[in-house]
Amino acid sequence: MTALRLWARLARATGPRATDVLSAIAFAFATAALLAVLGGVNAFRMRLESGAVDRFDGEFVLTLAFVAAALLLPAVWTLAQAAVRLAIARRDDRLAALRLAGATRGQVSAMAVLDALAQAVVGVAIGAVLALAVTPLIARIEFQGMPFTIAELLPPAWVWLAAAGAVLAVALGAALASLRRVHVTPLGVAQRVRGKRLSLWRILVFVAAAAAYVAIVVYDVVDLGIAFSIALIAVFVLAYTVLGPLIIQGVAWLVAKGARRPATLLAARRVLDDPRGAFNIVGAMAIAVLAGGFASLAPATAGGADQMSTDMATGAALTIAIAGVLGAVLAGIAQSAKVLDQRREHRAMHRMGVELPVMRAAIVRQVALPLLVAVGGAAAAALLLILPTFLWWIQTPGSIIMWALMAVGAVGLTLAATACALPLVRRVATELAAA
Repeated sequence: MTALRLWARLARATGPRATDVLSAIAFAFATAALLAVLGGVNAFRMRLESGAVDRFDGEFVLTLAFVAAALLLPAVWTLAQAAVRLAIARRDDRLAALRLAGATRGQVSAMAVLDALAQAVVGVAIGAVLALAVTPLIARIEFQGMPFTIAELLPPAWVWLAAAGAVLAVALGAALASLRRVHVTPLGVAQRVRGKRLSLWRILVFVAAAAAYVAIVVYDVVDLGIAFSIALIAVFVLAYTVLGPLIIQGVAWLVAKGARRPATLLAARRVLDDPRGAFNIVGAMAIAVLAGGFASLAPATAGGADQMSTDMATGAALTIAIAGVLGAVLAGIAQSAKVLDQRREHRAMHRMGVELPVMRAAIVRQVALPLLVAVGGAAAAALLLILPTFLWWIQTPGSIIMWALMAVGAVGLTLAATACALPLVRRVATELAAA
């Protein structure tokens, strides 16, 4: 029997599930966000090529648009991966059972790929429609002294096809990676492997980047120009993404040591098991908060009346808003996937008498801990970037308050979205306990 027929029979037997819907929603948001960001980049490119804006300012704004897009791409990547993980979470046992029954590795792989790609195709189609729906709303935003037009925000057809292909490629790669444990052995799904602790070399990377920034930008030890300073800021931001998982690991270890409540201990231990995964969920939002803090300096340096400063403040707010929405969707999807991945653990805890409110509280704190640590660290890193002009920065409280409110709003939205995973706890624990 071919893999396609096996997959079709499995799909008919299990039918569409809530996890399939959530997976398609994740792909839809990832596609819509990617297309929206690419639409903004295309708009700035068209204005520059048509001569509608000053060439120097247009090139600078286009560069910032590419930077903003790069800041949001990790969120899109992680969201698509979480969608695949959620899609396969409820079927990996069945795939392992088929493996035991004699299905080949190739058949199991093909079935997983077909499952993920089917939901990705549905999500991409919905995401494209969603991107078209929000385009008129984005067109109301003003940049460079003029609002966007819908024509500017609609990239060429090949860009849309490339974006759809990129999301499908992520789905394909994540689907194959998720089956490693089934490939090792037909019973691989039941294996629980503890991740390795992160190395302290991450501290050295961040310290080196921070020292270079302070020496070159703050104290101007070496005059290397604005372009090099911007590149150095990008390196500093990248270094923070390297350090972030280690900070989360250290804080989770301290929380686990001092935990007085079962939910707190359980959440800290889960974060310790996968600090990189915990940071991936909140990393894009943390970077957006960092970039937004640095952009809040623009009104101060330009006296608050320059068009460029206004554009930078608007761009920073828009970046944080998009990252907040993606982070919220990612948190809800990722935690739903984790609940399903840890169904045996929930069944065992339920049988031992652990109450469902404790399990739910652990899930919320499992998101809140890395979220607060990553965003708080990003705010501190932003203050380091602002250090050379700190006195100017504090003279524009309006931009500071706006940055703080956007960051707090993004955190609150993420925690609220986490509640989407809570109803799964009762269903998973009680159904499996009764089985």
